[in-house]
Amino acid sequence: MQLKRTSRMLAGVAILGVVSTILAGCSGSPASTADGGSLTIPSKDPKATVRVLSILDPKVDNIQPVIDAFEKAHPTITLKWQTVPFDSLNSTLDSHIANKGGDPDVYWADQPRIAALASRGEATDLTSVFSQYKSSFDPTPYSSGIYEGKLWALPIANSTQLLYYNKDLLKKAGIPFPSADVNSRMTWEDLATEAKKAKDAGATYGFTFGQFDRYYQLEALPVSLGGSIGASGKGNLTPDFTSEAWVKAFDWYGSIFKDGTAPKGVTPEQTDPSFVAGKTAFGVQGPWMLPELQASTINWGVAPQPMFAGGKAVTADGSWSLALNPFSKEKQAAAIFMKWMAIDESGGYIKYRSNPELAANVEGKKIYFEKDVFKSAEGQNAAKIIDYETANTGVNRVSTIGYIEFESILNQAFADIRNGADAKTTLEKAKGDLTTAWNKYK
Repeated sequence: MQLKRTSRMLAGVAILGVVSTILAGCSGSPASTADGGSLTIPSKDPKATVRVLSILDPKVDNIQPVIDAFEKAHPTITLKWQTVPFDSLNSTLDSHIANKGGDPDVYWADQPRIAALASRGEATDLTSVFSQYKSSFDPTPYSSGIYEGKLWALPIANSTQLLYYNKDLLKKAGIPFPSADVNSRMTWEDLATEAKKAKDAGATYGFTFGQFDRYYQLEALPVSLGGSIGASGKGNLTPDFTSEAWVKAFDWYGSIFKDGTAPKGVTPEQTDPSFVAGKTAFGVQGPWMLPELQASTINWGVAPQPMFAGGKAVTADGSWSLALNPFSKEKQAAAIFMKWMAIDESGGYIKYRSNPELAANVEGKKIYFEKDVFKSAEGQNAAKIIDYETANTGVNRVSTIGYIEFESILNQAFADIRNGADAKTTLEKAKGDLTTAWNKYK
């Protein structure tokens, strides 16, 4: 999720292959693992190297302080950090776990994909070790790791969305600043109008989604109009994205590219740098962009994410969890690392990383709002918005064992609409493609 890379970026990527070993575990006893052993957290740290596969770079994404803090707290355990681009994460996991070599030991797991990872034997049942810490987490991120009554991943973060704007570009276009009041948020319709004005007045881009063509961020559009989260029925294995609400939402999405308000050729990896460089008038992105803005010279402001006129306020939430490779040779050390990241010290991942990634840990949220990025006037506005949105407007991505196919096919549909395809026709075709892809689960 980068996820700039958080929480939450979704992409059309290679569909994970099926791993033959399906894990089993039982609550109240050590979780069984692929090698027939059990998962425990020892009273004394072992001497071990834990290989971690992440989408975050230690230097670029301020992860090195987290690594250093863990190794200081657990000096006999060394972390071998491996970084892959977000779009390569799933294909990398597929190939590495399928060869049963145990590398990586721990990996970043996108929360809506956990059901698929568990069903395909690509995650270890964590129930007996970590379910006792359920009260340490907010219910939504914790529940994202549950599949068929068992816990398969431990949440380390949550997310929400903000509307950022460039004050200088808005002043130049004669556009009033959006209100930071969650009860006075812009509509998507008004945003498109104002963003077009800013583009015509000289902004390189009128508006950007931080994550163009990705379900994570775009799900809120049809849901704001009363549409579904994209799937329904038993196991959420019936495509449900051709309703009037979905078509209307993506007619709007296509229109902002057709008239040049939003750019067709910009990738998700380019949106944050473009905003920080002063090229973009309005942009929707998560709180992880705040450190870059605070460190920049750009004159920026923040407001709640828009909603459709006559609709309801909806924001994307969810983020990342940690999962354990069932073929890991260092399960005990890996479990120690996972516990430290998510639970110890209210979550070492949140405590020692300067980036304001919203904590899944209840006590960790207090640490989160103490970050330096929330001390400025606009930072304080952001904190109030984040606090409200996570409690009132967040919507989970659909949980289904067919999520990877769902995401891949739907994201391609979004890309086609962005490039000029008719929304209704494209969504109907995607429904047919996904129905076919999901036949194997029925």
